[in-house]
Amino acid sequence: MRSRCRLLLLGIALFLLHGCGDRQTAKEVLLEFKQQPSEKYVYNVADSVEWDLEDVDKKRYTFQHLQEQHSEMVIETLDSAMVRTLTMTFVITKDTVLNAPDFVRSRGSNARVGREFGFVLRMRQNGEIVRVVTEDPKVAFEYDRSYKPSQPVFPSHAITPGYVWTQNFPVEVPRASPTVATTQYKLLSLTKVDQFDCAVIDFKGKLEYEEIYKPSEAKPENFLLKKMLSQITSEGQIFFAYREGFMVKRVNLITSTVRRTIFTKDKTEQQSRSVYKDYETITLTAIHRAGGESITYRIP
Repeated sequence: MRSRCRLLLLGIALFLLHGCGDRQTAKEVLLEFKQQPSEKYVYNVADSVEWDLEDVDKKRYTFQHLQEQHSEMVIETLDSAMVRTLTMTFVITKDTVLNAPDFVRSRGSNARVGREFGFVLRMRQNGEIVRVVTEDPKVAFEYDRSYKPSQPVFPSHAITPGYVWTQNFPVEVPRASPTVATTQYKLLSLTKVDQFDCAVIDFKGKLEYEEIYKPSEAKPENFLLKKMLSQITSEGQIFFAYREGFMVKRVNLITSTVRRTIFTKDKTEQQSRSVYKDYETITLTAIHRAGGESITYRIP
């Protein structure tokens, strides 16, 4: 009788332990943005770019470009369809070029400090970018090329660690046919970052397109045609505060390879190549609430 009781108690203990383990590892989270109008989110952007250039004479140049930016995201409006209008602004605060060749130094990189740029976005609650509000197609293309792969559209249902999903983003290329950027995401884990419960999301995206340049009659050049094949990958992690509904941190490696072919007037071909690897880290530093409250953070 006693042995049967011991077995029964052992069975109950194992059941409870197994059940607790399931609840911990199978925790579901619903990912969605929850920022409110008039809130402002401040981020620090740190970029370390490694350049590798090969000119038409097969000479190679390697150098590094370091930059920091102060970025602010203001939630302007939230409509009845839960679409947010966001104003994104960036100010370059540091800019250094290391071991650059003379033709790069002559561009005057120090003049970039203090330069401002930005754009306006319309974004759904699940993170889908409805529109980049701009009259300049180059601005929209730069956003699509550089930022869209690391901007997930979250699933409409709660997910658990290990969940994988894939997205295809249409991209309008200024001097080429439209193309598609493809990114795969994975909810890697749930963890604590500072005071925030965060979903850690892995991502890896790719984009390829070819642009063709022809000199205009008004501005003749010494070539007949120039083709540029660009191949871009973006991979990293997003730390998303799923209770509060905003991004706390993002680390991203953007690798861009551009191969250029120039067809000269004497019918010869000249080829060159450039590769850059951009190690980018975006970190939350402050939140300014609509009621006037301001909170600063030191996110590792």
